Amino acid sequence: MSKKDQSTYVRFVLSQRLEHIVLMISFTMLCLTGLPQRYAAAGWAQGILRLLGGIATARLIHHFFAIVLLAQALYHVIVVLGELIGVRPRRWSMLPGLKDVRDGLASLGHLLGLRKERPRYARFDWKQKIEYWAMVWGTVAMGVTGLILMFPVFATRFLPGVLVPAAKVMHSYEAVLAFLAIITWHFYNAHLAAGPFPLDTSIFTGKISRERMMEEHPLEYEEWMADKGAAER
Repeated sequence: MSKKDQSTYVRFVLSQRLEHIVLMISFTMLCLTGLPQRYAAAGWAQGILRLLGGIATARLIHHFFAIVLLAQALYHVIVVLGELIGVRPRRWSMLPGLKDVRDGLASLGHLLGLRKERPRYARFDWKQKIEYWAMVWGTVAMGVTGLILMFPVFATRFLPGVLVPAAKVMHSYEAVLAFLAIITWHFYNAHLAAGPFPLDTSIFTGKISRERMMEEHPLEYEEWMADKGAAER
């Protein structure tokens, strides 16, 4: 790292930042076009549908961004598989383990005043892992049910017809759950938590300050410093 950049740490590379932007835009548009269809009888939903040009246009926009989201998810899977095959230890850091259970309990103890020190985290903490795997599950559930609803005739050639109304119910409730998770869990951790308040810009700039790195991800910081020292020998 150059002298100019000594106060910052590169946390996300450009491809990861672009992935997040595509995910953020596609998810937002899916909520904007999907939730009004779910609550079509409500006045606010009818107003949004009118602004979008009617329910038929809203469905077309919804399907377009669904394809964008699935393409982004497929790209992410390919990248992750490539990194896992390449045996890059840091890329395994999103996998949950017993340490995350211990960290979660230690964090609870700290919040209750039973423990003075907060747990020491590596690249991702237990909250971030929960959010990541919830997103993975949600994308799979919404993707599968969404494709069934987009192509019901094709789907029922191979699957029982009862899965079409079942997919509609699951798609609808999972959409509400995903929306609520974003505006509560993710919004708090990315905007209102003590460290990133008022906004965690690292996913956009790719960089995090050394102070935040040492405080929020001390184990990763120590690993980075050890690698840097080894490279300079």
